[in-house]
Amino acid sequence: MSRQPDPRSPESKKVNDILDKLMDSPEQFSDKDICTLLNVDKDNPDQPFGKGELISTTDLKKLTLRIFDQNDDFKFDNANTGYLNILNNISQSRRNREFFRTIRSGKNVTRVVAEGDSWFEHPVVYDVIDWLSDLGKDRYAIYSIARGGDFLTNMLEEREYITELSLIRPEIFLLSAGGIELVNGRRVALMLDKKRNFVTEEYQQTHPIIRDTLIRGDLTDEQREMLLRGVSFFTKEFFVLMAVLELSYKYLIKQLRKKFTDLKIITHGYDYTIPSFQRGPGIVKFLINLIGGNGQHFKEPMMLRGITNEKDQRAISFAMIHLFSEAMIRIATDPIFGRNVYHIDCRGYARDEDWHDELHLRPRSIKKVAQTYLKAMDSATSDQKIFFVRPKAMHPEQNVV
Repeated sequence: MSRQPDPRSPESKKVNDILDKLMDSPEQFSDKDICTLLNVDKDNPDQPFGKGELISTTDLKKLTLRIFDQNDDFKFDNANTGYLNILNNISQSRRNREFFRTIRSGKNVTRVVAEGDSWFEHPVVYDVIDWLSDLGKDRYAIYSIARGGDFLTNMLEEREYITELSLIRPEIFLLSAGGIELVNGRRVALMLDKKRNFVTEEYQQTHPIIRDTLIRGDLTDEQREMLLRGVSFFTKEFFVLMAVLELSYKYLIKQLRKKFTDLKIITHGYDYTIPSFQRGPGIVKFLINLIGGNGQHFKEPMMLRGITNEKDQRAISFAMIHLFSEAMIRIATDPIFGRNVYHIDCRGYARDEDWHDELHLRPRSIKKVAQTYLKAMDSATSDQKIFFVRPKAMHPEQNVV
């Protein structure tokens, strides 16, 4: 349980000061601040997670609401409304019946629990878990609590992953989250400004993720230009969201580590999406757009801000996906939170024709993501933390399969 400080105590003031800094100056929000909020003892690496947190899931939810000036009664319930809820339930039930059939058969398989969003549970598109169930059926039994359209905020608050992990006792936990926080309700528009006056050259050198990405120098000239062009449209809200997502992921990892010390955790990022209204032919395209509506997540929000140039739109989506992935890599390589945590880097793999819509890859493309997951799941060494879908690594200093 989180240990909430007395609101009148110096400890409470310290927590509030850190949260205010996160909201006001996300570029100054540090690893030290995260450890303070989560009450993590980095000086005791053998048992760093022994103390209760100074913040709760309610605090994390309020932070997300504050970013976009949403009311406290805002419902994080995309996955549990209308047709999507019914389709999620049908698909999840089918998968988990197969899991228990495998368990009853007595096969010697590795147990896996999957929690996440529509890359793990899409009732129309053949998704990552569908492919893992096919490609790894003789070695893995996958129990799914993933739901298309689900928020990381929901996952933390409902704590279903703790209940199911206690029941299933898996060796591997797959986590797909964060994308819906970025794109829900056209909120991309709230993180952009056509005036391009927030991210100065000084800010680029101050924000740790932008700075480190540029210093590392592993982007091509074209990619560097796209990153800087896209970032120039960002407002403070984007960087606050990235900080809140990193804090939320680390909160979740701490909850898991307190109860499941040796659990192997595998996260993933996304590939560079294409802002587009294109719906295309075919029944699958029709069903996808019936559920999600192509263009609502990236292209339309950009146009709400008067950003109509397609090169600008591509640069913005490139920068958003790239920096989100960099944040996830920071988590996987963190000496404390990244223990037995691995990451699937999906950037730079898909071509334009590989996309169903702005968020989802076609089956032949998502299959490659699943194959990369299998490499991470099969790996018996902790030396390699990042697994790349793309044959040629975007980060040459990392070890690559």
